[in-house]
Amino acid sequence: MNSVIIHYQEIALKGRNRPWFIKRLVQNLRDVLAGLDVKQVRSLMGRIEVVLGPSVDWEDVRERIDLIFGIANFSRARRSNRDINDLTSGIIHDLVDHDVSSFRVTARRA
Repeated sequence: MNSVIIHYQEIALKGRNRPWFIKRLVQNLRDVLAGLDVKQVRSLMGRIEVVLGPSVDWEDVRERIDLIFGIANFSRARRSNRDINDLTSGIIHDLVDHDVSSFRVTARRA
């Protein structure tokens, strides 16, 4: 996994102040993740992506993100091509170290 997708809570309801709240949340994430191998923290449409470096420890990232107010949930993620074979190999690569009986992929078209 090479990034974290963060969904935020009520700041999306703040109207004209929304950009300020999102910038503040992004800055809080940058501050709390300082010192870790984090390549980029950027705001996407309706969520925030934290791009992780190869040497980052997931447990450290998870513990630090848990400290930030305003985050509804977050998940590990990986960017991939739209080719089904690339998706399959990426999923299998990420699940090698985990004992799972099943997993789910949900896709929505914009």
